[in-house]
Amino acid sequence: MIYRKTWFDYVLWAAYAGLCVMLLAFTGYHIYASYVGLSLAKLGALIVFPVLVCVYLALRLSCQAVCRKHRFSAHGAAMLEALVVSVSFVFGLIIRISTVLYMPQKAVTGKFYGSALVRAGQAAEALTHGVSDLYVRCLSVTFSFLGNGPASAMLFQVFLQILAMALGFCAVKKAAGSQAACISLLLLAFSGPFLEKITLIDPECLFLVLYLFGLFLTVSFLKAVLYGKYKNGCWLLAFLLGIVLGALVYLELWSVTLLFFLIGLFTGKCQASGNRKRCIYVFFVTVVSCAAGFFSAAAVDSALSGADYSGCLAGWISLYEWTGLKGRLLGVINGQYILWMILFLTSAFLVFEFIRGKKEQDYTLWLLPCIFMTPVMLFDFDRMGLGSTALFLWSVLAALGVKNCMFGGQAETVQARIEEVNAAAKEIAVPKEEKPRFIENPLPLPKKHVKRDMDYDHEIAQADMHYQIEIAEGDDFDH
Repeated sequence: MIYRKTWFDYVLWAAYAGLCVMLLAFTGYHIYASYVGLSLAKLGALIVFPVLVCVYLALRLSCQAVCRKHRFSAHGAAMLEALVVSVSFVFGLIIRISTVLYMPQKAVTGKFYGSALVRAGQAAEALTHGVSDLYVRCLSVTFSFLGNGPASAMLFQVFLQILAMALGFCAVKKAAGSQAACISLLLLAFSGPFLEKITLIDPECLFLVLYLFGLFLTVSFLKAVLYGKYKNGCWLLAFLLGIVLGALVYLELWSVTLLFFLIGLFTGKCQASGNRKRCIYVFFVTVVSCAAGFFSAAAVDSALSGADYSGCLAGWISLYEWTGLKGRLLGVINGQYILWMILFLTSAFLVFEFIRGKKEQDYTLWLLPCIFMTPVMLFDFDRMGLGSTALFLWSVLAALGVKNCMFGGQAETVQARIEEVNAAAKEIAVPKEEKPRFIENPLPLPKKHVKRDMDYDHEIAQADMHYQIEIAEGDDFDH
Protein backbone atom coordinates (compact mmCIF):
# COMPACT_ATOMS: atom_id res chain seq x y z
CA MET A 1 0.00 0.00 0.00
CA ILE A 2 1.09 3.56 -0.74
CA TYR A 3 0.91 6.39 1.79
CA ARG A 4 1.02 10.15 1.29
CA LYS A 5 3.74 12.17 2.99
CA THR A 6 2.17 14.58 5.48
CA TRP A 7 3.46 16.89 8.21
CA PHE A 8 2.98 14.10 10.75
CA ASP A 9 5.44 11.96 8.79
CA TYR A 10 8.17 14.51 9.44
CA VAL A 11 7.54 14.17 13.20
CA LEU A 12 7.71 10.39 12.89
CA TRP A 13 10.85 10.65 10.78
CA ALA A 14 12.61 12.78 13.41
CA ALA A 15 11.68 10.36 16.20
CA TYR A 16 12.64 7.34 14.12
CA ALA A 17 15.98 8.88 13.12
CA GLY A 18 16.81 9.58 16.76
CA LEU A 19 15.85 6.02 17.70
CA CYS A 20 18.09 4.59 14.98
CA VAL A 21 21.00 6.76 16.14
CA MET A 22 20.60 5.55 19.71
CA LEU A 23 20.33 1.87 18.81
CA LEU A 24 23.21 1.96 16.30
CA ALA A 25 25.45 3.68 18.83
CA PHE A 26 24.51 1.12 21.50
CA THR A 27 25.19 -1.94 19.34
CA GLY A 28 28.32 -0.39 17.83
CA TYR A 29 29.70 0.29 21.28
CA HIS A 30 29.13 -3.29 22.47
CA ILE A 31 30.42 -4.91 19.28
CA TYR A 32 33.62 -2.88 19.49
CA ALA A 33 33.96 -3.67 23.19
CA SER A 34 33.45 -7.40 22.57
CA TYR A 35 35.78 -7.87 19.61
CA VAL A 36 38.34 -5.07 19.90
CA GLY A 37 38.56 -3.73 23.41
CA LEU A 38 36.63 -1.86 26.04
CA SER A 39 39.10 1.03 26.19
CA LEU A 40 38.18 2.21 22.67
CA ALA A 41 34.53 1.16 22.75
CA LYS A 42 33.37 4.76 22.24
CA LEU A 43 35.02 4.66 18.83
CA GLY A 44 32.68 1.83 17.86
CA ALA A 45 29.67 4.00 18.69
CA LEU A 46 30.93 6.63 16.21
CA ILE A 47 32.40 4.54 13.42
CA VAL A 48 29.08 2.82 12.74
CA PHE A 49 27.64 5.94 11.10
CA PRO A 50 30.25 6.27 8.30
CA VAL A 51 29.75 2.55 7.72
CA LEU A 52 26.01 3.15 7.39
CA VAL A 53 26.48 5.85 4.74
CA CYS A 54 29.00 3.80 2.76
CA VAL A 55 26.85 0.65 2.78
CA TYR A 56 23.75 2.58 1.75
CA LEU A 57 25.46 4.37 -1.15
CA ALA A 58 27.24 1.23 -2.37
CA LEU A 59 24.06 -0.83 -2.36
CA ARG A 60 21.92 1.83 -3.98
CA LEU A 61 24.34 2.80 -6.74
CA SER A 62 25.14 -0.79 -7.65
CA CYS A 63 21.45 -1.72 -7.82
CA GLN A 64 20.68 1.33 -9.95
CA ALA A 65 23.39 0.32 -12.41
CA VAL A 66 21.99 -3.20 -12.65
CA CYS A 67 18.37 -2.04 -13.03
CA ARG A 68 19.30 0.24 -15.93
CA LYS A 69 20.69 -2.69 -17.90
CA HIS A 70 18.42 -5.51 -16.81
CA ARG A 71 14.74 -5.87 -16.08
CA PHE A 72 13.26 -8.57 -13.84
CA SER A 73 10.09 -10.16 -15.14
CA ALA A 74 7.00 -10.72 -13.02
CA HIS A 75 7.32 -14.47 -13.62
CA GLY A 76 10.88 -14.48 -12.29
CA ALA A 77 9.81 -12.51 -9.20
CA ALA A 78 6.98 -14.97 -8.52
CA MET A 79 9.35 -17.93 -8.86
CA LEU A 80 11.83 -16.31 -6.47
CA GLU A 81 9.06 -15.66 -3.95
CA ALA A 82 7.94 -19.31 -4.13
CA LEU A 83 11.53 -20.44 -3.61
CA VAL A 84 12.01 -18.22 -0.55
CA VAL A 85 8.74 -19.37 1.02
CA SER A 86 9.53 -23.04 0.39
CA VAL A 87 13.06 -22.79 1.79
CA SER A 88 11.89 -20.84 4.85
CA PHE A 89 9.14 -23.22 5.85
CA VAL A 90 10.78 -26.52 4.89
CA PHE A 91 14.25 -25.91 6.27
CA GLY A 92 12.93 -23.79 9.14
CA LEU A 93 10.73 -26.69 10.21
CA ILE A 94 13.60 -29.19 9.84
CA ILE A 95 15.86 -27.09 12.07
CA ARG A 96 13.15 -26.77 14.71
CA ILE A 97 12.21 -30.45 14.71
CA SER A 98 15.87 -31.45 14.97
CA THR A 99 16.21 -29.18 18.00
CA VAL A 100 13.25 -30.91 19.65
CA LEU A 101 14.54 -34.40 18.86
CA TYR A 102 18.21 -34.00 19.72
CA MET A 103 18.28 -31.25 22.34
CA PRO A 104 15.20 -31.58 24.60
CA GLN A 105 17.47 -31.09 27.62
CA LYS A 106 17.95 -27.46 26.61
CA ALA A 107 14.34 -26.62 27.41
CA VAL A 108 14.11 -23.86 30.00
CA THR A 109 11.14 -24.81 32.14
CA GLY A 110 9.61 -22.39 34.62
CA LYS A 111 6.36 -21.44 36.26
CA PHE A 112 4.34 -21.73 33.05
CA TYR A 113 5.61 -25.24 32.44
CA GLY A 114 4.85 -26.28 36.01
CA SER A 115 1.37 -24.75 35.93
CA ALA A 116 0.49 -26.58 32.69
CA LEU A 117 1.55 -30.10 33.78
CA VAL A 118 -1.31 -32.58 33.69
CA ARG A 119 -1.85 -34.18 37.08
CA ALA A 120 -4.48 -36.68 38.07
CA GLY A 121 -7.57 -34.96 39.45
CA GLN A 122 -6.11 -31.45 38.99
CA ALA A 123 -6.79 -28.81 36.37
CA ALA A 124 -4.28 -26.32 35.02
CA GLU A 125 -3.51 -23.52 37.41
CA ALA A 126 -5.31 -20.30 36.48
CA LEU A 127 -3.22 -17.14 36.05
CA THR A 128 -4.24 -13.50 36.20
CA HIS A 129 -2.43 -12.38 33.05
CA GLY A 130 -4.58 -13.08 29.97
CA VAL A 131 -2.01 -14.36 27.49
CA SER A 132 -0.17 -16.28 30.22
CA ASP A 133 -3.39 -17.99 31.32
CA LEU A 134 -4.31 -18.83 27.71
CA TYR A 135 -0.81 -20.21 27.12
CA VAL A 136 -0.93 -22.43 30.20
CA ARG A 137 -4.31 -23.85 29.17
CA CYS A 138 -3.18 -24.53 25.58
CA LEU A 139 0.06 -26.12 26.82
CA SER A 140 -1.92 -28.27 29.23
CA VAL A 141 -4.05 -29.55 26.32
CA THR A 142 -0.83 -30.37 24.46
CA PHE A 143 0.44 -32.32 27.45
CA SER A 144 -2.82 -34.26 27.60
CA PHE A 145 -2.20 -35.50 24.03
CA LEU A 146 1.59 -35.83 23.91
CA GLY A 147 2.33 -36.41 27.57
CA ASN A 148 4.18 -34.31 30.12
CA GLY A 149 7.72 -33.47 29.17
CA PRO A 150 10.01 -30.77 27.77
CA ALA A 151 9.84 -32.24 24.23
CA SER A 152 6.04 -31.82 24.18
CA ALA A 153 6.36 -28.20 25.28
CA MET A 154 9.01 -27.56 22.61
CA LEU A 155 6.77 -29.09 19.92
CA PHE A 156 4.05 -26.66 20.97
CA GLN A 157 6.57 -23.83 20.62
CA VAL A 158 7.47 -25.06 17.11
CA PHE A 159 3.80 -25.06 16.12
CA LEU A 160 3.41 -21.48 17.38
CA GLN A 161 6.50 -20.31 15.49
CA ILE A 162 5.43 -21.85 12.17
CA LEU A 163 1.98 -20.29 12.61
CA ALA A 164 3.61 -16.93 13.37
CA MET A 165 5.76 -17.17 10.24
CA ALA A 166 2.70 -17.83 8.08
CA LEU A 167 0.66 -14.99 9.61
CA GLY A 168 3.60 -12.59 9.46
CA PHE A 169 4.29 -13.34 5.79
CA CYS A 170 0.63 -12.82 4.82
CA ALA A 171 0.34 -9.58 6.80
CA VAL A 172 3.57 -8.04 5.46
CA LYS A 173 2.82 -9.08 1.88
CA LYS A 174 -0.58 -7.42 2.06
CA ALA A 175 0.79 -4.24 3.62
CA ALA A 176 4.30 -3.85 2.13
CA GLY A 177 4.64 -6.20 -0.85
CA SER A 178 6.28 -9.52 -1.64
CA GLN A 179 9.88 -8.33 -1.38
CA ALA A 180 9.55 -7.11 2.20
CA ALA A 181 7.50 -10.19 3.12
CA CYS A 182 10.19 -12.56 1.84
CA ILE A 183 13.02 -10.80 3.70
CA SER A 184 11.10 -10.68 6.99
CA LEU A 185 10.12 -14.36 6.57
CA LEU A 186 13.77 -15.37 6.15
CA LEU A 187 14.69 -13.50 9.32
CA LEU A 188 11.94 -15.19 11.32
CA ALA A 189 12.81 -18.60 9.91
CA PHE A 190 16.56 -18.59 10.54
CA SER A 191 17.44 -15.85 13.03
CA GLY A 192 19.11 -17.06 16.20
CA PRO A 193 17.01 -15.11 18.74
CA PHE A 194 13.77 -16.49 17.34
CA LEU A 195 15.07 -20.06 17.14
CA GLU A 196 16.13 -19.85 20.79
CA LYS A 197 12.51 -19.24 21.78
CA ILE A 198 11.81 -22.92 21.08
CA THR A 199 13.59 -23.88 24.27
CA LEU A 200 12.10 -21.05 26.35
CA ILE A 201 8.72 -22.25 27.62
CA ASP A 202 6.81 -19.01 28.07
CA PRO A 203 3.87 -17.19 26.37
CA GLU A 204 6.05 -14.98 24.13
CA CYS A 205 5.47 -16.98 20.92
CA LEU A 206 1.73 -17.24 21.61
CA PHE A 207 1.50 -13.48 21.98
CA LEU A 208 3.35 -13.05 18.69
CA VAL A 209 0.78 -15.29 16.97
CA LEU A 210 -2.11 -13.28 18.45
CA TYR A 211 -0.40 -10.00 17.56
CA LEU A 212 0.18 -11.06 13.95
CA PHE A 213 -3.37 -12.31 13.67
CA GLY A 214 -4.63 -8.89 14.74
CA LEU A 215 -2.16 -7.23 12.38
CA PHE A 216 -3.36 -9.32 9.44
CA LEU A 217 -6.97 -8.36 10.15
CA THR A 218 -6.02 -4.69 10.53
CA VAL A 219 -4.05 -4.36 7.28
CA SER A 220 -6.73 -6.34 5.39
CA PHE A 221 -9.31 -3.89 6.72
CA LEU A 222 -7.14 -0.91 5.74
CA LYS A 223 -6.67 -2.19 2.21
CA ALA A 224 -10.37 -2.89 1.79
CA VAL A 225 -11.36 0.61 2.93
CA LEU A 226 -8.69 2.45 0.93
CA TYR A 227 -9.53 0.54 -2.24
CA GLY A 228 -13.25 1.19 -1.85
CA LYS A 229 -14.32 -2.43 -1.28
CA TYR A 230 -17.34 -3.35 0.85
CA LYS A 231 -18.63 0.23 0.86
CA ASN A 232 -21.88 -0.73 2.54
CA GLY A 233 -20.33 -3.36 4.79
CA CYS A 234 -17.26 -1.43 5.99
CA TRP A 235 -19.10 -0.35 9.15
CA LEU A 236 -19.70 -3.95 10.16
CA LEU A 237 -16.06 -4.82 9.40
CA ALA A 238 -14.89 -1.86 11.51
CA PHE A 239 -17.09 -3.01 14.41
CA LEU A 240 -15.86 -6.62 14.25
CA LEU A 241 -12.23 -5.53 13.96
CA GLY A 242 -12.59 -3.29 17.01
CA ILE A 243 -14.09 -6.14 19.04
CA VAL A 244 -11.15 -8.42 18.16
CA LEU A 245 -8.57 -5.73 18.94
CA GLY A 246 -10.26 -4.96 22.26
CA ALA A 247 -10.07 -8.64 23.24
CA LEU A 248 -6.38 -8.72 22.32
CA VAL A 249 -5.73 -5.62 24.42
CA TYR A 250 -7.38 -7.34 27.37
CA LEU A 251 -5.10 -10.35 26.87
CA GLU A 252 -2.00 -8.14 26.66
CA LEU A 253 -1.77 -4.36 26.92
CA TRP A 254 0.90 -4.08 24.23
CA SER A 255 -1.66 -5.19 21.65
CA VAL A 256 -2.82 -1.57 21.77
CA THR A 257 -0.03 -0.79 19.29
CA LEU A 258 -2.23 -2.48 16.65
CA LEU A 259 -4.46 0.60 16.83
CA PHE A 260 -1.52 2.67 15.60
CA PHE A 261 -1.77 0.90 12.25
CA LEU A 262 -5.13 2.61 11.77
CA ILE A 263 -3.17 5.76 10.96
CA GLY A 264 -3.10 4.35 7.44
CA LEU A 265 -6.74 5.42 7.09
CA PHE A 266 -5.55 9.05 7.08
CA THR A 267 -2.19 8.76 5.31
CA GLY A 268 -3.08 5.99 2.87
CA LYS A 269 -3.68 6.77 -0.78
CA CYS A 270 -7.38 6.31 -1.54
CA GLN A 271 -8.16 4.52 -4.78
CA ALA A 272 -11.83 5.53 -4.88
CA SER A 273 -13.49 8.93 -4.70
CA GLY A 274 -15.25 9.91 -1.49
CA ASN A 275 -13.28 7.46 0.62
CA ARG A 276 -11.59 10.04 2.87
CA LYS A 277 -14.75 10.90 4.81
CA ARG A 278 -15.60 7.21 5.13
CA CYS A 279 -12.10 6.56 6.53
CA ILE A 280 -12.68 9.07 9.33
CA TYR A 281 -16.00 7.49 10.28
CA VAL A 282 -14.74 3.90 10.29
CA PHE A 283 -11.75 4.96 12.40
CA PHE A 284 -14.01 6.18 15.19
CA VAL A 285 -16.22 3.11 14.87
CA THR A 286 -13.17 0.86 15.25
CA VAL A 287 -11.85 2.71 18.30
CA VAL A 288 -15.23 2.74 20.05
CA SER A 289 -15.84 -0.93 19.32
CA CYS A 290 -12.31 -1.69 20.57
CA ALA A 291 -13.25 -0.23 23.95
CA ALA A 292 -16.45 -2.26 23.86
CA GLY A 293 -14.47 -5.39 23.02
CA PHE A 294 -12.12 -4.77 25.95
CA PHE A 295 -14.93 -4.56 28.50
CA SER A 296 -16.74 -7.49 26.84
CA ALA A 297 -13.60 -9.60 27.22
CA ALA A 298 -13.47 -8.65 30.90
CA ALA A 299 -17.09 -9.76 31.25
CA VAL A 300 -16.34 -13.11 29.59
CA ASP A 301 -13.34 -13.58 31.87
CA SER A 302 -15.50 -12.81 34.91
CA ALA A 303 -18.12 -15.34 33.79
CA LEU A 304 -15.60 -18.11 33.13
CA SER A 305 -13.52 -17.59 36.26
CA GLY A 306 -16.41 -16.82 38.60
CA ALA A 307 -14.66 -13.67 39.82
CA ASP A 308 -16.30 -10.29 40.30
CA TYR A 309 -16.37 -8.05 37.19
CA SER A 310 -14.77 -5.10 38.96
CA GLY A 311 -12.23 -7.48 40.45
CA CYS A 312 -11.23 -8.63 36.96
CA LEU A 313 -10.70 -5.04 35.85
CA ALA A 314 -8.75 -4.20 39.01
CA GLY A 315 -6.59 -7.30 38.55
CA TRP A 316 -5.86 -6.30 34.96
CA ILE A 317 -4.86 -2.77 36.00
CA SER A 318 -2.59 -4.09 38.75
CA LEU A 319 -0.59 -6.06 36.17
CA TYR A 320 0.57 -2.84 34.54
CA GLU A 321 1.15 -0.62 37.53
CA TRP A 322 4.45 1.24 37.35
CA THR A 323 7.06 -0.55 39.41
CA GLY A 324 10.18 0.90 37.85
CA LEU A 325 12.50 -0.53 35.24
CA LYS A 326 13.53 -4.12 35.74
CA GLY A 327 16.26 -6.05 33.99
CA ARG A 328 19.22 -4.94 31.94
CA LEU A 329 19.21 -2.03 29.52
CA LEU A 330 18.10 -3.38 26.13
CA GLY A 331 18.12 -6.84 27.68
CA VAL A 332 16.08 -8.25 24.77
CA ILE A 333 19.17 -8.02 22.57
CA ASN A 334 20.81 -10.51 24.96
CA GLY A 335 24.26 -10.48 23.41
CA GLN A 336 23.04 -10.86 19.80
CA TYR A 337 24.70 -7.59 18.84
CA ILE A 338 25.73 -8.46 15.28
CA LEU A 339 22.24 -9.55 14.20
CA TRP A 340 20.59 -6.52 15.77
CA MET A 341 23.28 -4.28 14.28
CA ILE A 342 22.39 -5.58 10.82
CA LEU A 343 18.68 -4.98 11.51
CA PHE A 344 19.24 -1.44 12.81
CA LEU A 345 21.68 -0.64 9.98
CA THR A 346 19.33 -1.69 7.19
CA SER A 347 16.34 -0.13 8.96
CA ALA A 348 18.23 3.18 9.07
CA PHE A 349 18.17 3.19 5.24
CA LEU A 350 14.62 4.53 5.59
CA VAL A 351 16.01 7.73 7.10
CA PHE A 352 17.79 8.46 3.80
CA GLU A 353 14.88 7.19 1.72
CA PHE A 354 12.53 9.64 3.44
CA ILE A 355 14.79 12.52 2.36
CA ARG A 356 15.27 11.16 -1.16
CA GLY A 357 11.64 10.12 -1.66
CA LYS A 358 8.87 12.28 -2.99
CA LYS A 359 5.26 12.68 -1.86
CA GLU A 360 4.48 8.97 -1.60
CA GLN A 361 6.08 6.12 0.32
CA ASP A 362 5.32 2.59 1.50
CA TYR A 363 6.72 2.44 5.05
CA THR A 364 4.84 5.12 7.02
CA LEU A 365 2.48 2.51 8.47
CA TRP A 366 5.27 0.76 10.39
CA LEU A 367 7.09 3.71 11.96
CA LEU A 368 4.66 4.62 14.75
CA PRO A 369 4.13 1.06 16.13
CA CYS A 370 7.88 0.45 16.04
CA ILE A 371 8.62 3.68 17.90
CA PHE A 372 6.21 2.72 20.68
CA MET A 373 7.14 -0.98 20.75
CA THR A 374 10.89 -0.41 20.99
CA PRO A 375 10.75 0.80 24.64
CA VAL A 376 9.78 -2.78 25.46
CA MET A 377 13.38 -3.65 24.62
CA LEU A 378 14.58 -1.42 27.43
CA PHE A 379 13.60 -3.86 30.15
CA ASP A 380 12.45 -7.44 30.74
CA PHE A 381 9.01 -8.31 32.07
CA ASP A 382 8.44 -10.85 34.80
CA ARG A 383 5.41 -12.46 33.17
CA MET A 384 6.72 -12.77 29.60
CA GLY A 385 9.04 -11.16 27.08
CA LEU A 386 8.08 -9.23 23.95
CA GLY A 387 11.40 -9.57 22.16
CA SER A 388 9.91 -11.67 19.34
CA THR A 389 7.38 -8.95 18.54
CA ALA A 390 10.11 -6.31 18.53
CA LEU A 391 12.22 -8.62 16.33
CA PHE A 392 9.35 -8.93 13.85
CA LEU A 393 8.74 -5.17 13.63
CA TRP A 394 12.41 -4.39 13.13
CA SER A 395 12.75 -7.18 10.57
CA VAL A 396 9.92 -5.58 8.57
CA LEU A 397 11.61 -2.17 8.78
CA ALA A 398 14.91 -3.74 7.73
CA ALA A 399 13.16 -5.42 4.79
CA LEU A 400 11.55 -2.11 3.77
CA GLY A 401 14.90 -0.36 4.08
CA VAL A 402 16.60 -2.87 1.78
CA LYS A 403 13.66 -2.84 -0.64
CA ASN A 404 13.57 0.96 -0.94
CA CYS A 405 17.35 1.21 -1.17
CA MET A 406 17.59 -1.38 -3.96
CA PHE A 407 14.38 -0.80 -5.89
CA GLY A 408 13.23 2.64 -4.75
CA GLY A 409 12.93 5.28 -7.44
CA GLN A 410 12.26 2.77 -10.21
CA ALA A 411 10.01 5.34 -11.87
CA GLU A 412 13.00 7.69 -12.20
CA THR A 413 15.12 4.85 -13.56
CA VAL A 414 12.48 3.94 -16.14
CA GLN A 415 12.13 7.61 -17.09
CA ALA A 416 15.89 7.90 -17.56
CA ARG A 417 15.88 4.82 -19.80
CA ILE A 418 13.01 6.27 -21.86
CA GLU A 419 14.91 9.54 -22.29
CA GLU A 420 18.02 7.65 -23.42
CA VAL A 421 16.01 5.71 -26.00
CA ASN A 422 14.32 8.89 -27.25
CA ALA A 423 17.67 10.68 -27.56
CA ALA A 424 19.13 7.78 -29.54
CA ALA A 425 16.07 7.72 -31.81
CA LYS A 426 16.43 11.46 -32.49
CA GLU A 427 20.04 11.04 -33.53
CA ILE A 428 19.04 8.35 -36.00
CA ALA A 429 15.98 10.18 -37.39
CA VAL A 430 17.57 13.63 -37.58
CA PRO A 431 21.30 13.29 -38.29
CA LYS A 432 23.71 16.16 -38.00
CA GLU A 433 24.08 18.67 -40.88
CA GLU A 434 26.08 16.73 -43.46
CA LYS A 435 26.08 16.39 -47.26
CA PRO A 436 24.23 13.38 -48.68
CA ARG A 437 26.50 10.41 -48.96
CA PHE A 438 25.91 7.90 -51.81
CA ILE A 439 27.10 4.38 -52.19
CA GLU A 440 29.95 4.16 -54.73
CA ASN A 441 28.96 2.42 -58.00
CA PRO A 442 30.95 -0.81 -58.30
CA LEU A 443 30.33 -1.05 -62.13
CA PRO A 444 32.71 0.56 -64.72
CA LEU A 445 31.47 3.93 -65.90
CA PRO A 446 31.37 4.86 -69.69
CA LYS A 447 33.98 7.21 -71.01
CA LYS A 448 33.11 10.83 -71.41
CA HIS A 449 31.74 11.73 -74.89
CA VAL A 450 33.88 14.21 -76.83
CA LYS A 451 32.24 16.12 -79.71
CA ARG A 452 34.09 15.69 -83.03
CA ASP A 453 33.74 17.31 -86.50
CA MET A 454 33.27 14.74 -89.29
CA ASP A 455 35.26 15.17 -92.59
CA TYR A 456 35.77 13.06 -95.74
CA ASP A 457 38.77 12.57 -98.02
CA HIS A 458 36.71 12.34 -101.30
CA GLU A 459 35.14 15.58 -102.48
CA ILE A 460 32.09 15.60 -104.82
CA ALA A 461 31.40 18.38 -107.25
CA GLN A 462 28.36 20.44 -106.69
CA ALA A 463 26.98 19.60 -110.12
CA ASP A 464 26.91 15.91 -109.29
CA MET A 465 25.01 16.31 -106.12
CA HIS A 466 21.53 15.40 -107.43
CA TYR A 467 19.54 13.20 -105.14
CA GLN A 468 16.05 13.56 -106.59
CA ILE A 469 15.31 11.26 -109.58
CA GLU A 470 12.40 11.97 -111.89
CA ILE A 471 10.13 8.98 -112.42
CA ALA A 472 8.07 8.59 -115.52
CA GLU A 473 4.40 8.56 -115.16
CA GLY A 474 3.03 5.03 -115.16
CA ASP A 475 6.34 3.46 -114.24
CA ASP A 476 5.61 0.58 -111.86
CA PHE A 477 9.23 -0.44 -111.46
CA ASP A 478 8.49 -3.84 -112.97
CA HIS A 479 11.61 -4.39 -115.10
